[in-house]
Amino acid sequence: MGVLHIYVLPRPGVDDDLLALAHACRPALLEHPIDPASPPQLGDPGTLHITVEMVADVASADIGADERQDLIRALRKELATAAPFGTQVGPPIANSAGAVLDVWPDDEAVALQERVRSAIRSTRGETALQHQTGRPHMSLGYAYDSGDSDELNSTLRNTITPRRAPLQVDAVHLLDVRYDTAPDTGGWRMTWKSLAELPLTG
Repeated sequence: MGVLHIYVLPRPGVDDDLLALAHACRPALLEHPIDPASPPQLGDPGTLHITVEMVADVASADIGADERQDLIRALRKELATAAPFGTQVGPPIANSAGAVLDVWPDDEAVALQERVRSAIRSTRGETALQHQTGRPHMSLGYAYDSGDSDELNSTLRNTITPRRAPLQVDAVHLLDVRYDTAPDTGGWRMTWKSLAELPLTG
């Protein structure tokens, strides 16, 4: 199925240290049942992302063109006074869902999330906000089976240096994100289609 999401996406040429950090984590992830978001090519962002919010009331196929335009207009209005910012991501941490890079400092990321939620709420109502993202983070990969997170965390801690990298945030992306079963792992794998890039112009 497909679901509308708003993501922050890292960019080659801007966030290269971050892409290098994610790439360095890839061999450790492959030793565990985790499908890495970063592909084999260094500098390719793959499906690395920070989930800002998702539109959770219906599947994307049930949101018509006019409704999508209403959402895009609301997002542009909310973000018109939001300023670009820089933050840091890391260190890599294994958890129950796979592996992540936490975002810190996170005050501006949380404020951005609240603006996006306000836009969704104004166009689709409170029922569209059902996703619990937890603290801001970038997903390094998703687990498709159980494994030993202590072992993975030890490997990441002992082998990954530096453990943090900068991220520049000057836009968010409205995407139609699709989840399909991955034939090689039996887990799910995401792909997406871009619907709008929404700059922070404040």
